[in-house]
This record gives sequence, structure tokens and C-alpha cells, in this order.
Amino acid sequence: MSDILLLAGVALCLLSVLAAVFALARTEPPRGAAIALVLGIICLIGGAWLDDRPFGIEAIRESGARLVNGDIGLGTDPVTAPAPTESAAEPASDPAPTAQPGQ
Repeated sequence: MSDILLLAGVALCLLSVLAAVFALARTEPPRGAAIALVLGIICLIGGAWLDDRPFGIEAIRESGARLVNGDIGLGTDPVTAPAPTESAAEPASDPAPTAQPGQ
């Protein structure tokens, strides 16, 4: 979770810079860029707080490498059912009585 927060924070901060440049080029106030920057900083702080590693460029690099290598996922792993118990794995010895034709 901390890796995803760190990477999301970096992505939001980078997008906020681009949004600010485009907004200022159109001579508009960069409100969306400011919101993206604040959310990016919040994600970075949250990721750094949850992570055991010291916060820095190396932690962000390691998080990116772990995501690319498949060590962390974005929640697409299927949920597995618990293993069946022995009593549930055995078939029933006496099947339920069925109606006989002509009775």
C-alpha cells in the first residue's frame, strides 16, 4: 500500500506541474494544478508514514521497481476460498431417500 501511495503522490505532483504550465499558458488560474499538488503531497506523506524504509528518492525508485517487477499489485489478485475441511471433502455415505415410481 505504501508503494502505491508513494508512486501515486509522485504522479500527482508531476501532473500538477504540467497542469500549472498549461493553465498559465492560457492565462487561467491553476486551481486544478494546486489541488493535484496538495493531493500528491498528502499521498507522499501517507506513503512515507506507512513505509518502514526511510523516505527519499531511493524509496520511490524501489517502489517503482517493485511495481514493474510485479511484486506489488493494484488489487487484481483473485480471492481464494479457504481449504475444505476433511468432513466436507468426504462424500455422503447415505444418500437422501428418493421417491420410487408406483408408490
